[in-house]
Amino acid sequence: MIVTMWKEPGAHPRASSGHCPSVKPGNRSADHPSIMERRSDERYQVQFGARVTALGDRARSALGRVTNISNSGISVGLPFQLAAGEMVEIEIADSTLYGHVIYSRPDESLFHTGIEANRVALGATGVSSVLRRILTETLPGIPGLETTAVR
Repeated sequence: MIVTMWKEPGAHPRASSGHCPSVKPGNRSADHPSIMERRSDERYQVQFGARVTALGDRARSALGRVTNISNSGISVGLPFQLAAGEMVEIEIADSTLYGHVIYSRPDESLFHTGIEANRVALGATGVSSVLRRILTETLPGIPGLETTAVR
């Protein structure tokens, strides 16, 4: 799996395959003020493949692309629309996040979907390590993020 991150929209991406790259917060773009870019929270621009499943109807599940993470939530491009308030599961590599949909709006061929994460179960892969670093910066109080000692 390849994880791509960049500092600001339009910058050249850096790729990592299992290594934990340096992660920098993204800058907001004055030229492209989308809904997610108008908020005041710092965002981490990412490219994570993810499976998103509606918990109320597990048949509504598809692969999507996580494009940024902030303390306001997670932005995902999906091939179908979800209803505001709908509970979802987001699987990224061997990690799982749970949350609810804030909005889901058409954006070209996908639905630009904002999800507020409520809980996380992190795995042990390199992708999960990168995800842990980002979530520690953006959502430090989310249940499941705290590190437990191995006995």
